[in-house]
Amino acid sequence: MSEDKTMDPMSGDTVETDGVYANEAGREVTLKRGDDFPADLILGRTTWAMKGFSMNEADIDHDQKENTKVRRRVDTRT
Repeated sequence: MSEDKTMDPMSGDTVETDGVYANEAGREVTLKRGDDFPADLILGRTTWAMKGFSMNEADIDHDQKENTKVRRRVDTRT
C-alpha cells in the first residue's frame, strides 16, 4: 500500500499555488491562485498535477498584492 495519501486536485477545485498544471490527457495550463481548475473538453472532470512554477513575467505578482505579507527577520542579537 502506498505511503502517499495525498490526492491531486480535481476540476472545480480552487488553485492554491500559481503554476503550470497538466491533466490526465497531458493538456497544460497556467493557473493563478484563486482560479478554479477547468474541466477538460474530452475527459470532463479530471485530475490536475503541478508541473512547475509559472515563468511568464506577466504572471508573477512582484508587488505581492494577492500574496501574503512578507515576513521580516528580527535581529535579536542586541
